[in-house]
Amino acid sequence: MKNIAKTISLGAVVCSSVLFAATAHAAASGSAGNTTKNDVSLGGVSAAAVDYAAGVNPQSGNATKGGSSGFASDFALYGSQQGWTSIAAFDSKADNGVAITTSKLGASLTFTFDKFDGRHGSWTVANSDVKNNVKLDLVFAMHGGGGSAAWLFDNEALGAGAKSTGSWTLNALNPGGKLADYSSLTIFARDLSKTAFQVPTTPVPEPESYAMLLAGLGLIGFMSRRRKSEYDTFR
Repeated sequence: MKNIAKTISLGAVVCSSVLFAATAHAAASGSAGNTTKNDVSLGGVSAAAVDYAAGVNPQSGNATKGGSSGFASDFALYGSQQGWTSIAAFDSKADNGVAITTSKLGASLTFTFDKFDGRHGSWTVANSDVKNNVKLDLVFAMHGGGGSAAWLFDNEALGAGAKSTGSWTLNALNPGGKLADYSSLTIFARDLSKTAFQVPTTPVPEPESYAMLLAGLGLIGFMSRRRKSEYDTFR
């Protein structure tokens, strides 16, 4: 009985150690907290999807812990299998409308970033091409605490020379279980397409139309004079 009791006690200790280690690891990696699609918007519209990856920094040089590794598989259903390209990276010092212009993927885009405090701010996307409209998938991947949250804007459309403004809120938790502060932002894109911008024009009448218009006005004038003459004769 003593051996059985000893075995059970040892097993309980082992299980407790494993559970404590798992809990400690989860806490050390941070968590999604209350992160939702509504935390980040662009042009007044919330993100189409959101993902959170503990222990991942999109700007990390480690291939397995950086880049699009934290969200690529979960966002695959929203577009083609084309890989994601990092097109703008804002470091921890970025603030007060810092701008990054890129021509990756064949479009001239400018991103600006601003933070009101460690958890709230704004951002903009501008299409510098005045001849082409642009449509693409965008991911707003923000690192903070022990992981990164990624928001997907599916088939985002930007008119030629147009700018779209958005806002962001970070609700992820740091390793201590408290709301995390901004660390860095990486913007990814894929599936970019362009269409020529055409200015609507008012059709210019053909010469024949002018001739018909003048003839019609002349006929109206003739009928008016005739009626006046008849009125003067028979009154």
